[in-house]
Parts: sequence; C-alpha cells; structure tokens
Amino acid sequence: MAQIINGTDLDQLSRPSFSYGFFYHEDPLRDTASLLLLQFIVSVLTSRFLYFLLRPLRQPRIVCDIMGGLLGSSPRILIILSHLRIPAARRMADSYEPTLFRDDVISYTRLLAAYGAMIKFFLIGVKIDPTLAWRSGKRTAILGFGSMVIPFLFLLALQLPFMRLVKIDNEGNRVIPNIGDPDVFLHLAATVAATPPSVVADVLADLRLLNTELGRFAVATSMVNEITRWSIFVVYRVIDTAHQRHSYVKAIREVAGTGAFLIALLSLVWPWARWIVRRTPKGGRVAEWHILVMMLAVLTIGALSDALGLGFLDAPLVMGLLVPDGPPLGMALVEQLELFSTELLLPLFFLTVGYITAFDRITNPIMMLWMLLYILSGHVVKALVAVFAGVYYRASIQKAALLGLMLNFKGLVELMVYIGVKGDRKFRPQGFVTALISIVLVTGVCSWLVTTFYDPLDTRHNVGYRALQHLNAQEKFSAVATMLNEDPVPAMLDLFEASCATPAGQSSSCIHVLHLVELSGRANSTLVPHKNRKGELVNPAQMDRLHNAFLNYEKRKKEGVAILPFTAISPYTTMHQDICSLAMDKCVPFVIVPFPRFDSGASREIEKVARNIVPQVLSQAPCSVGILVHHALTSSRPLVPEKFRYSVKVLFWGGNDDREALSYAARMARHPGVRMSVVRFQQQAKAAEDELSWDDVIFKEFVRGVAGNERVTVEELAARDINETMAGIKSIESECDLVMVGREQCAGSMLGEALGKWVELPELGVVGDMLASNDFAKFSFSVLVVQQHS
Repeated sequence: MAQIINGTDLDQLSRPSFSYGFFYHEDPLRDTASLLLLQFIVSVLTSRFLYFLLRPLRQPRIVCDIMGGLLGSSPRILIILSHLRIPAARRMADSYEPTLFRDDVISYTRLLAAYGAMIKFFLIGVKIDPTLAWRSGKRTAILGFGSMVIPFLFLLALQLPFMRLVKIDNEGNRVIPNIGDPDVFLHLAATVAATPPSVVADVLADLRLLNTELGRFAVATSMVNEITRWSIFVVYRVIDTAHQRHSYVKAIREVAGTGAFLIALLSLVWPWARWIVRRTPKGGRVAEWHILVMMLAVLTIGALSDALGLGFLDAPLVMGLLVPDGPPLGMALVEQLELFSTELLLPLFFLTVGYITAFDRITNPIMMLWMLLYILSGHVVKALVAVFAGVYYRASIQKAALLGLMLNFKGLVELMVYIGVKGDRKFRPQGFVTALISIVLVTGVCSWLVTTFYDPLDTRHNVGYRALQHLNAQEKFSAVATMLNEDPVPAMLDLFEASCATPAGQSSSCIHVLHLVELSGRANSTLVPHKNRKGELVNPAQMDRLHNAFLNYEKRKKEGVAILPFTAISPYTTMHQDICSLAMDKCVPFVIVPFPRFDSGASREIEKVARNIVPQVLSQAPCSVGILVHHALTSSRPLVPEKFRYSVKVLFWGGNDDREALSYAARMARHPGVRMSVVRFQQQAKAAEDELSWDDVIFKEFVRGVAGNERVTVEELAARDINETMAGIKSIESECDLVMVGREQCAGSMLGEALGKWVELPELGVVGDMLASNDFAKFSFSVLVVQQHS
C-alpha cells in the first residue's frame, strides 16, 4: 500500500472532486470530470468543424476525424497566432497540452477511448455479413485473393533495401533508424495489402456510393481479401510464436487455445443471438434488456480476450460477426450504440491518437519520404491488380481503376494496427507519423478521385433515352414501380390495371416492383431479385406483404401482366441510385415514384424520405418519370380485373411533359374499364412555334386514336386569364379516381407566371402542387405528375 500511495498519488487523491468555479477564484479544470468534458467538447468540435470544412472536397468522415484529432490535441493554431505577436496566444499554447492531457486524467481518457473503439469494432462485426464471401462469384474471389497476395509479396520484396540500414541500438535490439524494428515492414505490407470490408463500406457510405454497382463489388471483394488476410495472419502467428518459444509444439498449442476460445464464443453467442431474434415478433423491437446484456457481454469478452493475450478488440469483432445483421437485432444494436460511439467516444479516441503522435520527433525527413513512397507503391500495385483483372475480364479500364481506388480505402482498422505496433515499441515516433499520414493521404486522394470520375448512372450518355411518347400505344408496356411502405399499393394496382389493357393470355406488360428498405444494422447494400429467369420465386425469406399483393394481382390477371419483385436495401440518401439503375438495366420507358399527400397519414420519416427521393429521380432517371401522389392506405379490397372501373381526368396545356402524359393516357384509353375525360386549355402562351405545332400533332393523334371510343371525352377550354384556368382545374369531379398532368407546361404559360412563386413542392410542378394541396384534400383521387426526359 505504501508503494501505491506515494507523494504524487496523495496529491492526486487530494484533488477536489468538484470545483466551486470562477466566482470563487478556483480553476474549474482542476476537477477530473470537468476536464474530461472539455476533452469531449474539443474532440467533437474539431472533428465536426473539419468535416464541414472538407465536405466540399469530398472527403470521408475518417479523414476528418484523424485530422480533427491531430488538430485538437496540439496548440498549432495558438502557435501560429503567437507568431503574429499575440501574447495571450503564446501563453495559451504553452499551457494547452499540459492542461488538456493532465497526468491524472489521461488514463481515464484512454479508457473511454478504448471503450469507444471496442464498441465500434463490435458494431463493425454486426454490420458485416460473413456469408457474402462464400456467395461471391469467381471474379470476386480471384480479385479479392490477388489484391491481398500480390501487393503483400511485392512489399515484402521491396523491403530489402531498408534491411541494409539495420543497426544495433544501445539495448542490443535490431532497429532501422527513424523507423523502428525491421518487423514493422511485415505489418506495413499486410496492412497496405488488406482491405477490411468495414472500412470500404464506411467510406463508400460517406461518399453515397455504397449501393452502386462498383460499390457492391468492392465490398464483396474486400470480404474475400479479409479472409485471405486472416489466413496469412494465422500462419504468421504460428511461425512467430514458434520463433519466440523455440518450439512449434508450443506455438500450435497457443494457436489451438485461441481457436478453442473462438469456438466457445461461437457456441455461446450464435445460438443466443438466434434465440433473441426468434423471441422478437416480426416488425417489433428488441427488448431493452437484451441490448443491455449484449453490451455487458461485449465488455466481458473484450476483457477476457485481453487477459488471454488476444487483444481487447479482436474478440468483440468476432462476437459482432456472430450476431445476425439487419433487423431486428443488428438494427437495434446499431441504433442504440452507433450514435454514442461514433459521435462521442470515437472523436475522443482520435484525440488520444493525436496526443501520441509526435510531429516534433521527426528528425530525418528523407527517411520519412522513402517510407511513404514504400507504402504508396503498395497501393499503386494494388490498384494495378484491379486494372489488370478488369482488362482480363473485358471490363472498362476506367471502372477497373476506380475499383482499385476503392480497394485502397483505409480507416480505423489500419489505424488500430499501427497503434498496436507502436504499443509494442516496434514503431519509432517518426515511423508512426509516416504511417498515419499515409492513411489520411491515400484515403483522401482516392475518395476525391472516385467521386470525381465515377458516375454510377453514367448520366452523360444514358439520361433520357426512352419515353412513352416514342412508343406505340399497342406496344409492350414496362415500368419500374417503387414503394417505401404499403400505403401506395392500392393506387399502384389501379394504375397498373389501367395501363395494362392487354387481353388475358398475352403477356405483353411487365412491371418491376421495387420495395425500398433502409440499410440499418448491416454494412453492405444489396438488390435482391425475387424471381429468376424461369419465373420461379427466389429469396422468399426477404419478401413481405407488399410483394404478395402484386403477385396475387398477377395471378388474378391470368398472365396478362408479369410482376417482377425486387427488394433494394440501401441508405435513404442513395435509394434513387437503385431506382435509376434498375430502370436502366431493364430498359423501361417509365418509372413510377409514390408521393404521399400532406393528409395521407404517412409517418414523417416516410414523407421526408419520399420527398428527398423524387427530385433525385427526376434529375437522374434514364426515362420518363411519373410521380403518383396518393392517399393513405384505406382499403385492402382485392382488385378484380374483370370488374375494374376507373375514371381518369387529363389536363393538357402543352409542352414535353403534357405530351408525355397524353401519350400515357392514350394507352389507358384502350382499357374497357377506363372512363376518361381530356381537357385541353387553350391560352395565349409565349412558346416557340415548333413547340406549339408538336402539341397540335400529338393532340390530334390522340383524338384520332380514341375516335369512336364512347368512354373518352375530349374538351377544349379557352382560358383567357388565370381565373378561367383555375376554374377549369377546380371543376374536377369528386368521382374521379386519377388526375394526370405534366410536371411543367409549355414555355410562357400563364400558370407558371402567375402561380410559380407560390409553389410549395416544385418537384410536382405548378398544377401538381395545386392538386396535392389541402384545397383538394376532400377529394379521393390520386394525381399522376408526368415528366418526360428527352
């Protein structure tokens, strides 16, 4: 006890547990809790400030966090101000680091930072689906294996010039001046060649590229790469332990002990996690006490793993891999823990990283440059592996190069490896600084290059290549219909039936139903098809009532329409990429996006997501777009095609969008159960003569096409001013089921001039915004706002 309570310890124990503050002339930072809170404030503010500052440069969060930790842990700004002859800045710079990282507080800081890293690694494991590596194709497996092995062997060979610099230090250890132990290069080679899937997924999510074609391929490739890395690590562990113990028997015994611990972890966590999932009702939330017990298990396993010499991060990572990703358990864990760990504890972790990074210990910049070139050469070789693989498989060189850049992303996993090497005293301060700079440099440059040169939808060449106006009304109708929940299902089914006037037995209509599901509790986004090429259902476990409603309609239609169900699991911010990619792959001329009315009763989250998706789809879709403004789900009555009755009102002023809506109406007019009324508003517009002539041509073609059809009425209304136009719009009958209108009317329309500044939802256009407003809430009709890409 006397050895523990020495003079310094008694001084620390005598510190007050609280401070009376400024008004009592006391230093508030004498209190440990106050100083910890100040560290949290500094770490979070610097991280968020740099994220805001570097976001226009397309930098991911990990780059901003590392730079924020370096900035917050040192008084560099104060030193700069002191050079401007500001005396207070010099005094603050001298006392900044000793105050913020006081000796009696730094241990608590490191403990909280380690806890944050442990939680983050556990969540990394939760988000990863380890079966993705086994479900990957041959190309993914070859690229994943080659992207690990080839750069690794290259860097092992490239380290030979550095071995000539090995010297014996004062303690008799072999070292490379200003770098560290020669074994450092083995760790560098393995870390540069490795591609952790969690790092790739996090950076791609920050760049909003996770659910793109290359993004999904990069995550799948990184899974194979990671398995290869772990296989190499096991072999290295046996050889290294045998070298230290001078016995392969002891080495195998230690590795077997580690394997036994992992098997015990598997036998306990796997059935426990499955038991929690089974006890949670479908669509329900996991009980809070399950989350609490899971967190206690993470801490216990981390402590036990550290006691066994395995490190406190590896076991939580493995435990996370054993937890099913996605809802309900994986999603609940991520929702409960990610905000706390990512936004509060991890910035504190990066602050401690900045504290142990000694830029003032750089004594040989030339050696630092050579080490940096060594690391960068490994990244170049890794990118070239992807390029050569892409050329071999006849992919474009640009996409192969972009994939190589994605595989070079670095982040928290690599940083923890370098910290571990530094903790083993194999890294000299200059070597650690160089490794840290390489993470920021490589990830920052690769992120900028990927976001600059990768166009997921290749919009420069593909936007606007198909439209309904270019198709014959008797030609096959195909479309992509998207839904976030079940509310738009009745309106969608009615619209499908009205659009598919084909007699039974002739499968000439094809609807791709895309259910959009938020990516939560998992790292990899995915697009799941539920039918194969033979028309057989696949992946039924991921289907729900929404898909079943459309499949039941397909059965009642008796092969008059083909329903192809899909599920897209992706972040809300990038769901439009799934919609546009599917439309492009299937070459459909029309995309239907639901849009809940203000009075629909939809949740605020669904309303916000729907209204964020629509503008993105309008700007990036490769075909025409229909925005279906719908009411809440009010009826579960099944649709019977033989008894279908539908009333449609079409409002036509002119312009590309109105002509597209009229072309769609011509297709609907062929259905025997559709009753249609078309109103053309004649007004003095300032449009070009070519535009007006096109309006006349399309309108006359429509009139000729419906000649003799008693279910279709055509009316031309002379609107001399805005009041007459408004009166014509408000004359819509309450019995109408659907109102169709173009998003934008012809140039110079009095509607745009008079009402444009009052539009609340510009994505719906002037008329669409009016029909979706509360003025028409008493009517039960849906609104289809059509935009043509040309």
